Amino acid sequence: YTALTGHAPFAARHRSELYRRIRGARYPLPPQLSPRARALIAHMLDPDPAARPSLAGVLGHPFLTQVRRWGA
Repeated sequence: YTALTGHAPFAARHRSELYRRIRGARYPLPPQLSPRARALIAHMLDPDPAARPSLAGVLGHPFLTQVRRWGA
């Protein structure tokens, strides 16, 4: 998230609100993010740790494996 947006996904003035946002997976998604980037972020920031991808799952995600053909 931070590498793509320049900001941490969760921020709040009060710790209790920060924890609510983390538990609820409430974070802003800038409109310039592609659907694949949004999907990867959602998967990685899932509030349920068991639902989060492994490193292999992250590296195999379509956002990281997509091939762009320049000039095509």
